[in-house]
Amino acid sequence: MTPLEKLGGILFKFRDYTPIPIVIAALLFADPTVLSLTLGFLVALFGEIARTYGVAFIGTISRTRSATSNGQLVQEGPFSLLRNPLYFGNLILTLGLSIMPGIAILPWAVVLIFYVQYIPIVLWEEQKLRGIFGQSYIDYCQKVPNRWFPSLAGLFKGGWFVQPDSWAPALKSEKRTLTSFLAFVAVMLGLMLWQQNSEGQALPLVRYLFP
Repeated sequence: MTPLEKLGGILFKFRDYTPIPIVIAALLFADPTVLSLTLGFLVALFGEIARTYGVAFIGTISRTRSATSNGQLVQEGPFSLLRNPLYFGNLILTLGLSIMPGIAILPWAVVLIFYVQYIPIVLWEEQKLRGIFGQSYIDYCQKVPNRWFPSLAGLFKGGWFVQPDSWAPALKSEKRTLTSFLAFVAVMLGLMLWQQNSEGQALPLVRYLFP
């Protein structure tokens, strides 16, 4: 295992905590507008839909620290178009949330942090999957070479339109993510309305905390 793959294993364990400093920065420096809220919401909603769709195929194993899904290599649905559809959904979801506060540099920082974290994670996962599935996984990687984004040609294969057996487990698994998403939207909307209704010019929260 290479040092980068070992780093990926460590980052995988702490991946749920990465958004915390981003959320804090978003709350402190937020200056949302109707445009940033609308655009960010639509982008984030697309990311959450893509993520939920991936979970519907891979199952609730996505909430654990395991690299496999019940001993089976999932190749159907979105996994026929790219190897990491959940991470694709995570990126788009987080990017949308970072657009909502109206902080110009935040989306760029989010994309940078995402790839710094997830490139080692994906390398670590792939090393684990090769060890578990052997030639089957190697063949799958050759058939689906895209790690991060589906190719334009792949979009017409219809993989995104294959229905899972049931959406219920995925929606249940995504309850926490959906709740956090909607809570963040509500907070950003509240900040925008507060700034619009305040006498004079309401400033980002950081200006009140550290005048």
